[in-house]
Amino acid sequence: MAARAAGKLYRNFMRQRVISTSIGASRHCSSAATSAPKIPHSSKKGRLLTGATIGLIIAGGAYVSTVDEATFCGWLFSATKLVNPFFALLDAEVAHKLAVSAAAHGWVPREKRPDPPILGLEVWGRKFSNPIGLSAGFDKNAEAVEGLLGMGFGFVEVGSVTPVPQEGNPKPHIFRLRQEGAIINCCGFNSEGIVAVAKRLGAQHGKRKLETSSSSSPLSEEAKHGGKAGPGILGVNLGKNKTSEDAAADYVQGVHTLSQYADYLVINISSPNTPGLRMLQGRKHLKDLVKKVQAARDEMQWGEEGPPPLLVKISPDLSKEDLEDIAAVAVALRLDGLIISNTTISRPDPVNKNPVSAESGGLSGKPLFNLSTNILMEMYLLTRVAWSFVSKRYVLLVFGY
Repeated sequence: MAARAAGKLYRNFMRQRVISTSIGASRHCSSAATSAPKIPHSSKKGRLLTGATIGLIIAGGAYVSTVDEATFCGWLFSATKLVNPFFALLDAEVAHKLAVSAAAHGWVPREKRPDPPILGLEVWGRKFSNPIGLSAGFDKNAEAVEGLLGMGFGFVEVGSVTPVPQEGNPKPHIFRLRQEGAIINCCGFNSEGIVAVAKRLGAQHGKRKLETSSSSSPLSEEAKHGGKAGPGILGVNLGKNKTSEDAAADYVQGVHTLSQYADYLVINISSPNTPGLRMLQGRKHLKDLVKKVQAARDEMQWGEEGPPPLLVKISPDLSKEDLEDIAAVAVALRLDGLIISNTTISRPDPVNKNPVSAESGGLSGKPLFNLSTNILMEMYLLTRVAWSFVSKRYVLLVFGY
């Protein structure tokens, strides 16, 4: 009896537990069904749009993978035009720093298309893949040499580099003249100094040389095409410190420290933003300066490629007499070349009608074209006459502003 009663009690207990569980589950399901929101029609459209976008990206990626490298490279360079308006909204100096930083970190397109052979030229035994280069003033501290050469420039010139770090003139440094297609800068050789630049160039030099030797056969034409460290020519532009009393010593120090990395060297004596600098363009000062710098370069040990060529960068604001003096010194000392020209302190029409033209500093851009071209013509005529009598090794090379 006790056993039957216990069994009946156990069966009743289990029956009630099952019923209770079923009711609880049904209540839970009912609650969930009641609380679940309906998916709005707009959300469905959003999901469809997202899915279509992802599909397009995947399809685009698949298509790009089948496109040749040259075509894809062209797309990338075209796409950069979309970014230009953004930079135009920024402060000029901020935009400049961002651009240098982007090139330094490899956030710029890389030119994969080979230059047409007709664009190549050989000067001083160095082969330029094309004659379009980036002059000094953009990458002052050699932060982005690899990135800039990778964009397809035939050469990149860093600097001006001063022996001791200096901030340059008070800010703001750069002023835009949008309608005239020009800028005015009064930077004043702002530089991190030759020690910092030498460290960067040393690291980049080794990296570029290693990449060139690993990617090209030692006997291939591509390996021979370029400068000391590989494809692309590197120029180093030397300046003097604002407070220096011995300009020649500053340039000599730059030669001793940086010439080992340079495919060519530039003596910058024409910036309008360093007091007294343009006085060095006078006949006597220039002759003494070039002699000392040449001696400093030639006393160093050089391999088969020899010392880097030495050029002088001149102003577009020189008189006829000044140009004759510079030409005479250049030919007499067998200078390797001249860079024509630096920025101008003049304000030609229509720049002079722009209120920004009242800012001090050097003007560059479209308004400088006629002035610098006239100086180029004058120097060509002056040096061509002396060239036939003195030295056929003399080269007049123009790199831009």
